[in-house]
Amino acid sequence: MSRPFGSTEAMLMKGIRKYSHRDRQRIIEEMVPLVQKKFGDNLLALAAQASYARNEDSAYSDLELIAFVRRMETDRKWGGMGKIRNGLLVELVWTTKEAYLKEVKEVTEDWYITGSDVLLPIINETFISELNAYQIEHLAEKCLNNAAQRWHEVQESTAKVLNAIVQHNREGTPLLVFDMFLQMLITLSFLNQTPYATFAQFIAQAKQFKRKPAGFNQLTDVIVKGDYDDLSELRGMVSETFSGFEKLFEALGYDLYDDNIDPNIPAKKFVD
Repeated sequence: MSRPFGSTEAMLMKGIRKYSHRDRQRIIEEMVPLVQKKFGDNLLALAAQASYARNEDSAYSDLELIAFVRRMETDRKWGGMGKIRNGLLVELVWTTKEAYLKEVKEVTEDWYITGSDVLLPIINETFISELNAYQIEHLAEKCLNNAAQRWHEVQESTAKVLNAIVQHNREGTPLLVFDMFLQMLITLSFLNQTPYATFAQFIAQAKQFKRKPAGFNQLTDVIVKGDYDDLSELRGMVSETFSGFEKLFEALGYDLYDDNIDPNIPAKKFVD
């Protein structure tokens, strides 16, 4: 009789092992004096991030910490380390308050994945609480601007899917569809002014968004099930969803396209 896959886990994997929330807490306690030693008087605060900070870490979650310093020792705005210790990925990044607010809390091109950026204080609770309370000004305008500026990513990835369908490239279609759908999910985050908490929740969160294009739910079901047998039907869903996005932007007063290809003339601006 063959052995179940799960029973061989310990023998097969050296770099991934199960940890509990309490296990990670003990590692944090071990790291605190090490972080203090590294930064000395330059250290302002230390916090946990991501799943541990939300008390949602599971067996194979990593541990992410962030240190805030008065000044960076180099011209870089961020520093960091990532080490796998006995099957657990432990990451520590460090930066200044100013860089964190500008690049994480404000709406940037990567803002869509910042829904988990609630910090759990480890050192200097007052400082961390102030960061957690930060409010973005003109959120709607900034999100819509980012959604419009990155529309070319959706257009390009969708065109590649349609090419694969026309060419009956069944082997290439799944990866291209996944990439297209990811670009659509990112755009939806900006259109709904809501960042995702974690990569594993992109689809679940997107299903709850109020602002979605026609055809999105049907396309989502096909992607989750991995059913690409009927390429003609897939093409129709992709086209409908893409068109649905265009209508969403039109309803918001955005003209996504620019017929002017003269590089001497500035590209169209969406929101000033």
